[in-house]
Amino acid sequence: MYKKNPETSIIIRTFNEEKHIGNLLRAIKKQDYKDYEIIIVDSGSTDNTLKIAKDWGCNHILKIESRDFTFGYSLNIGCQKTGGKYLVFVSAHAVPADNHWLGSILKPLQDEKVAMAYGKQIGSETSKFSEKKDFERIFSDFSAYPNNANSAVKKNLWQNHPFDEYLFGLEDIEWAKRMRGLGFLTYYESRAVVCHVHNEKWHQVFNRYRREAIAASRIGLPHPPQARPGLVWFASSLFRDLLASLPNVYPGRLEEIARFRYYQWKGTRQGWYKDRQLDFNRDKYDIFYPTVNKAVVIKNKQKAVIEEMPLPKINPGDILIKVDYVGICRTDLEIYDGSLGYYKNGQAKYPIIPGHEFSGKIIKIGANNKCRELFRVGDRVVGECILSRDDKKRKEVGVINCNGAYSQFMVMPGIHLHKIPEKLDSKIACLAEPLAVVLRALRRIENRLKDGDNFAVIGAGPIGNLCSQVLSNKGYEVTIFDKNKNRLEILKSKVKNLSRDIANLKRFDVIIEATGSREILEQVLRETKTDAAILLLGFPYGNINYNFEDLTGKEKLIIGSVGGDRDDFDEALNLLPKIDTAAFTEKIMPLEEFSQAWKLQKTARHLKIILKP
Repeated sequence: MYKKNPETSIIIRTFNEEKHIGNLLRAIKKQDYKDYEIIIVDSGSTDNTLKIAKDWGCNHILKIESRDFTFGYSLNIGCQKTGGKYLVFVSAHAVPADNHWLGSILKPLQDEKVAMAYGKQIGSETSKFSEKKDFERIFSDFSAYPNNANSAVKKNLWQNHPFDEYLFGLEDIEWAKRMRGLGFLTYYESRAVVCHVHNEKWHQVFNRYRREAIAASRIGLPHPPQARPGLVWFASSLFRDLLASLPNVYPGRLEEIARFRYYQWKGTRQGWYKDRQLDFNRDKYDIFYPTVNKAVVIKNKQKAVIEEMPLPKINPGDILIKVDYVGICRTDLEIYDGSLGYYKNGQAKYPIIPGHEFSGKIIKIGANNKCRELFRVGDRVVGECILSRDDKKRKEVGVINCNGAYSQFMVMPGIHLHKIPEKLDSKIACLAEPLAVVLRALRRIENRLKDGDNFAVIGAGPIGNLCSQVLSNKGYEVTIFDKNKNRLEILKSKVKNLSRDIANLKRFDVIIEATGSREILEQVLRETKTDAAILLLGFPYGNINYNFEDLTGKEKLIIGSVGGDRDDFDEALNLLPKIDTAAFTEKIMPLEEFSQAWKLQKTARHLKIILKP
């Protein structure tokens, strides 16, 4: 669709529009008027929207962060990139009704007194009945309210008067109001028709009209443009729809009419009476991206599904995070299998969202002043796993009593978050949690360590790998054992001694067991020398028979360790650039493919698999 020096620039705002964007671009290509370019402004799509736009040859594809989205801001970003003297705006989920749409919407702008033209909107076969009736009412032979789902403006006027970026909606009406104040006209062109497809869920209907009501109050309208906050309006609209639906009345339609009018009225009432004073910077994410959160939920043993859930509640000390990456840990699989001790003994219960090795961006900060001093919206962060070590109220992210990061959004207490250094990649940053586990474990035995100690690390999985690298970087002699040749190969340039057979354990001063295997632990307990320190980092070992006389008589030290503390995370983030993490980040899969990723993780073909929500 490339056009050099076009007369017209078409700006399309997108967010997860893969169902509709291809239909719109196809219809634009068929227009009689050809002197145009197309600019896409996307605010964080996670589906195939951008691929479709690219395949159709859109001239410019601009990306903004979801947290930065407002209707006015996204339009201004697109307008800045335009080359045409006319700017056309069309909704990504709208389709021109004929091949004359583009020429029709532009024709009124030939008049030097006209600043803005806007066209007619109709519903589709899938539109809600009540919304189709609203389209018929609002866009008849005359429409009082401009709408940027189908409009055009002159670029020279926009350059001097950009759209208001601080409104929750109705930036089109506010701009037209300013233009009329300057002596220009706005023109309703009923022949420029688009079919506007709104297949919204009920909470989205509520939120759309809530936004419009807030904006209407702020720009001084006598009432919201499409609905009214009073009970009389609600009752009369409901009655008119029921009457109009005759004789095609059936239970499903009656329910749809009642629900649409209720959520339309409720959202309008909420915005008009209660939310006029909302703080724009604090609340805009909730206004533009409400409530939906796709997450993996382990419902019970051997049962996990993807579900759409509400956004988690944010308390004053909490922070809302958009998850960028989450690493698969063996603990996630043990929760799913039901083999983790917490679930076997009944201390933890299903359902739970797993995932504790994550990185993400801050979307919203709770009211607590300390959180606001430490963090800003947009900061990249990682989080601690263990929030409470109290046996009665134990809380571990994605493990017990706290949902985790297998989701688009998650909430964490601000005191358990850590900023990611500017130059550290977010994929690598999600390894801060396992590295912090290693650092805390080694700190717990540091008073036993001395120069010349011999270390054995059993298991070259993620924890064993990190443990071996940390110790080798400190100058200790390390031998790592693992039956998996490929995992040993990863460490051949980092660790001095590699072995596939666990043997001659009596030569080691410190043994770090990182497999969780009961048989290997029994071997370690039997074969280690007097005064050996045994550090246990594996889950789950299960019950074993052991003669504690051997422990006492040979003065062995056994230490278990789990999780990392605050200082360990800070150290881990600083240490990660010095660790070879290439093998940890080579396999990244979409969150939707979690089940396949879990199966692949069990094969041990990859050191770590990372999911991207």
